[in-house]
Amino acid sequence: MRALSVALLATWVMLGCAGSTAAGRPGSGGGSTLSRAELQATNSEELYVAIARLRPEWLSSRGPTSVSDPTPSSASVFMNGSLLGRAEYLRQMRVIDVTEVRYWNAGQASARFGMGHPRGVIEIIRK
Repeated sequence: MRALSVALLATWVMLGCAGSTAAGRPGSGGGSTLSRAELQATNSEELYVAIARLRPEWLSSRGPTSVSDPTPSSASVFMNGSLLGRAEYLRQMRVIDVTEVRYWNAGQASARFGMGHPRGVIEIIRK
């Protein structure tokens, strides 16, 4: 009985680890980082378009975050620790100027950038 329990536990752990392999692949919908090579492979000049092709969920607006503010919100955009604006700001940035893009979900964003980012943060790392 004990051997069966150990075998089941080992199988469960292996299955849990196996699901994480696709997270970093371009266009897989997973992963929290986009490299310069991935961005350039989209053949897009505009950063917003490149991200929309590789990780569209980062840019999605999910409706209002509160009753007091009925406008839909999107992820905040940060570069060099400074808030630039919302996801639409990415339309002003060129792929060629970016080394890496990272996405921080709402919980991670609150810990790293402070409160007030209910849709997460897209962090731009420049050359």
